[in-house]
Amino acid sequence: MRLFVCACILPLIVLTACGGETPPEDAIADSPIDTISVTASDTIGILMGDSNYVFGTIGDAVYTMEGNIAVLDEAACCVKVFDPSGEFLMQIGREGSGPGEMLYPGGMVMLSDGSFGILDQASGGFSRFNADGSFESLHIDFQGQGVPQWAWGVDDGAFVGASNVTRMQDDAINVTFSVGRWEDSPDPTVVYFENVFPFDPSDMASFLNNAIFSVAFAADRDGTVYIAPVSSSEYHIDIFDPDGTLISTIERDIPRVEKTPELIEDETAMISAILRERGLPEYMIDYTPDPFHWMIPPQSIGADGMGRIWVQNGTVDEPVMDVYSRDGEHLAVVRINGVMNPDVLDFMNIKVQPQGILAYSLQDPEYPRLYVIPMPEIPGE
Repeated sequence: MRLFVCACILPLIVLTACGGETPPEDAIADSPIDTISVTASDTIGILMGDSNYVFGTIGDAVYTMEGNIAVLDEAACCVKVFDPSGEFLMQIGREGSGPGEMLYPGGMVMLSDGSFGILDQASGGFSRFNADGSFESLHIDFQGQGVPQWAWGVDDGAFVGASNVTRMQDDAINVTFSVGRWEDSPDPTVVYFENVFPFDPSDMASFLNNAIFSVAFAADRDGTVYIAPVSSSEYHIDIFDPDGTLISTIERDIPRVEKTPELIEDETAMISAILRERGLPEYMIDYTPDPFHWMIPPQSIGADGMGRIWVQNGTVDEPVMDVYSRDGEHLAVVRINGVMNPDVLDFMNIKVQPQGILAYSLQDPEYPRLYVIPMPEIPGE
């Protein structure tokens, strides 16, 4: 069961479906805020050549404390670090089951002291590497169960991530999906969101909707956490203190946008193909998309270190981010150009961080590459 959960969620949690139809401009026209356009200043990654620049599958990308760029290559089971100009600096880790090695890395986090954390479901825990890339320790041993994924580094060496824990109860399998804060033990010190539901192997859509498609989340370096339901009918973001106290909620009225039959067909085929490629039996591959666009897609929230929350507008079939202050003021609409083919259904992950914006696709029709996008000036700064 642990292997099944790992296989299902790793390639899907970071995905935001875009492309394939004409963007509905009225989805962003309801805001009087001017739209700011920004374009990638550089890309990292090549099709063939120097292996340091060839990626198998980009699973995550973060800025280091020094301003370098670390890229988790899930297929190669390693992290590659580049300087701000895109020059290769070093590799961290390699494939294997020994100390400092990776089997199925599903997340990477920059800790507050500048060290790297790698979350690996298959090897059982949270491994810590020093800033120079040397292996330090298996910092938290989860023993293969409930290893958090998709983490954000916060204060005091902690991180915020999402976890799936499976338990047998009365001859049934229950799944607990949660977003929490981890410090130095397998148990979270704070839980910001939790959903417990039964697992039905013949209903993959229910599993996805109750777990990885249930909420989007991000965290600031000071430990502030942002959580939003993944929904096609409601739009709100809850903001929490590090200790789990609700600070405020941002709400907005956005018209629902229906997907075209062609987009539903393409999305069904793509999700089914990913599940099939990950080894799921055919009887489990029964996914039906929501007929309406998600207002806030999974893993589509970012934090820029200035107390601003970046939220992708899921009703627009291109990368468009709404920027808010923590008190809910709508500061800007940012359109990110040049990172995807509008004629192809794509899964694009856009990760907003204090040093800038990094974007990558798991379905790039040419080859995996990382887009480096400068942080634009936001009105009211």
